[in-house]
Amino acid sequence: MFSIGFIFLLVLKMSSNTGVFRYDPAASGTPMYYFYLEDKVSCLRACYEENECAVVEYRENEEGYCRLYREGDTHSVKGGYTLSRGETNSSCKLIETLDFDVSFQEITGQENSSEAECSVMPDVAVLQPYDKVKYRFFVPDSTKVAENWVASEFRLLFSKKAEVSCTSVPVFHKANHRRLYFGEIYNTTGYTFYNAYAFTNLCVSPTGECLGVQEIKEYVDEQGNFFYDAPGRMDMADSGLGQIFFISGKSY
Repeated sequence: MFSIGFIFLLVLKMSSNTGVFRYDPAASGTPMYYFYLEDKVSCLRACYEENECAVVEYRENEEGYCRLYREGDTHSVKGGYTLSRGETNSSCKLIETLDFDVSFQEITGQENSSEAECSVMPDVAVLQPYDKVKYRFFVPDSTKVAENWVASEFRLLFSKKAEVSCTSVPVFHKANHRRLYFGEIYNTTGYTFYNAYAFTNLCVSPTGECLGVQEIKEYVDEQGNFFYDAPGRMDMADSGLGQIFFISGKSY
């Protein structure tokens, strides 16, 4: 059977984990979910980031349609890529860095003199949480999403600009859009900047903009999905991130 191998290298601290994606015109799997990504590498990254994913399908001519499959035979995947985790193949011609698994580091905030009141909403990046059965995603509100995704009850509003009088924290995501990553430490391969900032403390600009006035904490549910809401929720567990951030607000 004709196949083309692609090797993607995962570097995890001091040990190397690898995986090979192979083109398979007769692949099969059980669907997990689909979304739209900018290129094939991002689609393959998304599969690698999901522990269950074994096959991935990418259609560039359909707005970057990317569909992930777990092992199974319920659906045929014409022109899919099968993932063999832990394998290396030096004959593969395309070598890409798949991911750097970066650990969060607590961010020390500078003291600031922001007042509790503000009157102006800044230019914001709007992140809409979506649910699809057992999965949750965080995407900009302008992003095309799957028809079977359900928007959550509120959207998260992040300032698009940093503020020198506050400790500004850039916000990133991985290819699968399943979690928010806070801090400059994620400004590296495998993570993408949301064009959004959170803050370590209450932050109001000198002109009265509400840059960071809404507290958010990271939670995780029984299925391993992440949520971001005000401190004090009792229906979900603390994710262990260990730090509260301030954003511009929530929109219902």
